Amino acid sequence: MNALDAHYFDGKRAVRHAVSVLFAGGRVKVIGRDVEGDFDADRVRVSPRIGNTARWLYLPDGGACVIADNDLMDRFARESGFDRGLHMLESRPVYAVVAVALVVFLLWLLIDRGVPLAVERIAEQIPLSAETTLGEQTLAGMDRYVLRASRIPAARQAALRAQFNQMLRAAGETAPRRLEFRASPAIGPNAFALPGGIVVVTDELVRLAQDDGEVLAVLAHELGHVRHRHTMRRLLESSATALIVAGVTGDISSTTSLAASAPALLVQTKYSRDNEREADRYAVELLRRSGIDPRHFTAILQRVERESSRGGTLPGFLASHPSTAEREALAGQPPVGGRR
Repeated sequence: MNALDAHYFDGKRAVRHAVSVLFAGGRVKVIGRDVEGDFDADRVRVSPRIGNTARWLYLPDGGACVIADNDLMDRFARESGFDRGLHMLESRPVYAVVAVALVVFLLWLLIDRGVPLAVERIAEQIPLSAETTLGEQTLAGMDRYVLRASRIPAARQAALRAQFNQMLRAAGETAPRRLEFRASPAIGPNAFALPGGIVVVTDELVRLAQDDGEVLAVLAHELGHVRHRHTMRRLLESSATALIVAGVTGDISSTTSLAASAPALLVQTKYSRDNEREADRYAVELLRRSGIDPRHFTAILQRVERESSRGGTLPGFLASHPSTAEREALAGQPPVGGRR
């Protein structure tokens, strides 16, 4: 039987007690004034050794002992079931490789499958007021750095807004939606949706369009992103992924910048191909309900692609997008029920 002098803490108060700790027959006994305990050695955990500093002996009842004899603690750790098993795993490289591979696979599974499912549920619970505030802050941030005041004539803006509102009525949308015009040579012909139902279209896209139907076709696509809350979901997915990676790597301090970087993240985000297809289907159906030929959508896409191939920036509705041929096929399909 080995007995060691130690200090005992009950885990409830910052009061230490002088005790003796005895190791024998697979048991750990703690004896002292007003302190007595008898524990299964396999349920007692020893802190890792760091130089010659005192070690902690964690007891099943929530208490702990501080012991200075590192050599005896090393011997006890090798004899305990948990630490013995851990030592066996750490001493075999193949087990370490398998463990790392398993962690990587589970991390991928969590990010690729678990996060989207969780985000879909969370996005549904976010109040519209909070989403609207985020959208307003994002637009204000973009106005400072990449957007400029629109130079489209007020009459043309009013006409497009009236047709935009008419599409909303055709869609039966009751939630607030808002169309904003901005100029931006930096991002070129573009349109994008922000949280809270804000849809922004650039002067460059309006000028590139040959008629209002083409502009409305792009706006209908962005309304599809708004309707399915794709922007909010992508933001939540990116934030959740960053939190998971920070937790795994231990770089928790970096998570404090997530809220501050949200506007920039929204500007840079790209929808998944499934998101784009969902927005495309919504746009085609909405255009038909509004009496607008869906082929306007593919016409403006082709024109924007040609502009982008000459060194322009690829717009959001083309990034990670289905092929133009696929979109042409969708726009040319007869509507449900056979109506055109």
